[in-house]
Amino acid sequence: KTTLLRVLSTFLPADSGRASVAGFDLFAQGGAVRSVVGYLPEGAPLDPDLRVAEYLRFRGRLRRMTGRHLRRRLHDVAAFCGLAPVLNARIRSLSAGQRHAVGLADAILHEPDVLLLDDPLAASDAVQSREFARLLAAPEISEGRLVLFSTHDAGLVRAAATRVLFLERGRLAADTASIPLAGSLADWFDRWTAK
Repeated sequence: KTTLLRVLSTFLPADSGRASVAGFDLFAQGGAVRSVVGYLPEGAPLDPDLRVAEYLRFRGRLRRMTGRHLRRRLHDVAAFCGLAPVLNARIRSLSAGQRHAVGLADAILHEPDVLLLDDPLAASDAVQSREFARLLAAPEISEGRLVLFSTHDAGLVRAAATRVLFLERGRLAADTASIPLAGSLADWFDRWTAK
């Protein structure tokens, strides 16, 4: 799953196959794919010496965001992710949950059409997991964009998923879009994972 998300985000080149993201060919239009994708890898690589606002400004500039637009988006994502009180704190001083929120803020800063999240609840405690599930289900994240996340957390699937894909040994094993559901998605998920 991690490899698939790294390939779809263009972080890792694929050695075979075909794929498109938001209508862009992954192999021929990698730059276009990067412009429409927000990616939160497991254990997001954050610079611990930077302050939160410095880090987000740096990441915005890498995406060619400038001036008023960058300041507005930085303010908006900081408020949405609960980072406004720690914008001037160094990343090293943040809790694991706050660092995770910085990674999410970075991923959504440029308002991507596609958001890829690699096991977003890894190493999260129960409180952080509930908060992250709430953020994923919020209209600021879920409306108008495709959100694809990998997880082993059934609670996150129940809280935020509208479609579930099961992978086994790198192959698609099941897809709720192609199987008639008897009951809710959560009921189907529980039956499948009990196998």
